[in-house]
Amino acid sequence: MNHQFMKHTSTLYTKYVNDLACGERPISVCRINEFMDDLAKDSMLLSEFKWADWYQNSHLVDRPEYIADATLHECKLLLTAMTRLERFSPGVMDNMRRQGVLLAIIERFNSLPLKLVG
Repeated sequence: MNHQFMKHTSTLYTKYVNDLACGERPISVCRINEFMDDLAKDSMLLSEFKWADWYQNSHLVDRPEYIADATLHECKLLLTAMTRLERFSPGVMDNMRRQGVLLAIIERFNSLPLKLVG
């Protein structure tokens, strides 16, 4: 795994873990937008996206514990779909946060380098 990816995922985790772990407590729209901007800036979203791929993997958002075994591509796929859905239906990202999906994804990002190197 390249060091640039490790740096980006570590930064995302450190910057957002408390916000994404806050459960039912509200989070500002600005903070959600900042998170989505950072995902795009750090290449954590797919440039080529097919909704059919989302439908085949959408079961992961129903059970965030499944994300612990997700691949890097699957994590990026989920985030890409959610950010696109957010544009048309504001609140999707906050709902995914409240369900623990976003936290599970950044935790998975944060653990990928360790599992691949070790």
